[in-house]
Formats: sequence, structure tokens, C-alpha cells
Amino acid sequence: MITYIVCEGSTDAKLLNCVLPKQFHSDLHVKIVAAGGLSAVKSLARSLVVRRQMPVAIVVDSDSVAPEFIQERREDIEEIVKSVAGNIPVKVFVFIPEIEVIFFQNIPFLARLIGYKPDRDILNLTGFQPRKVLDQLIAQSEKIDNYSDFINQLSHEDAKILSQAPIIQEIIHFLESISETATAI
Repeated sequence: MITYIVCEGSTDAKLLNCVLPKQFHSDLHVKIVAAGGLSAVKSLARSLVVRRQMPVAIVVDSDSVAPEFIQERREDIEEIVKSVAGNIPVKVFVFIPEIEVIFFQNIPFLARLIGYKPDRDILNLTGFQPRKVLDQLIAQSEKIDNYSDFINQLSHEDAKILSQAPIIQEIIHFLESISETATAI
């Protein structure tokens, strides 16, 4: 059985592809699909559930830190997709405020990746705009040229560290639960 992960953009897909365990792609038949924006995520996830009858994990950025907005975003997506899902597993994962927040959960690790210790003042902005901060840190790095290179240079060990982020662990548990359910059937 194929399980789809639908995310907003190609860089999100690239990052998820890197941090999720490799056996998910082969053993669990996980396919990560970049939809091209929030509206497209909703539409594609809904279509996959209706047409393919396969489980879907939906990964989006909250683009906010306001709890009521985050909850509204999650509920809106769930309502649109789960209304057609029936018994097909669907789960929405919201990165607060953006998927790049996972790089800031371990600052010494981030410093090793970019080749220098980031200034505390710029790190204070990560709670609101982690992608913008990461782009600024990469621009100052002598080790990396751009975000795409940054992702490409992540080693297997780096990916394992990033996969320890709580929301990545939630995605992993969801995918494992689908696999266990499929095996039991």
C-alpha cells in the first residue's frame, strides 16, 4: 500500500525526503509529493484520498505562531480532506511556523552545519521566520552557497538528528501505524 505525504513546496519535499528514514520509501512505499502551495495541498490530498483510496499525511507550515490561527489552519484542512476519507487514514501535521524550524532545535548542530556559531540576535527571530533566518545564516556561511546545497549536504547522521524533532517523530509514528494496520489486515 502506498502512503502519500503531501506538502506545500519542493524544498519541503526535499527536506522530508532527507529526514524520514529511508526504509519508509522502499518498505512502506511512502511517496512525498509537493503540491505547490496551501490550496493545492488541500486539493491534492483530497483527490488522492478519493481517487487512490490511500492514506495521506498532510504537511504544512502554520505561517503563524498564533494558536487560534494554527488550530484554524489544521481544522480547515482536516475538514476538507477527512470529509471524503471515510476509514482511510488522514492526518495533518502543522510546522510552527515553518518546516525549517527543525534546524533550530539544536543550535550546536546547526552551527556545525553552517560552519560558524550564529549570533544570538538573529536566532531570536527563528520563532517567527525560521526559513528567512536560515537563508541569512547560509548567506553568511563560507561552507554553503544556498538552501538547496544545504539540504544536499546533509549526511545520514545529520538526517537522523533532524528526525528527532517532535513533529518529525509524529509523522514517523503515523506512517508506522499505517504500516502496522496494513500488515494486520
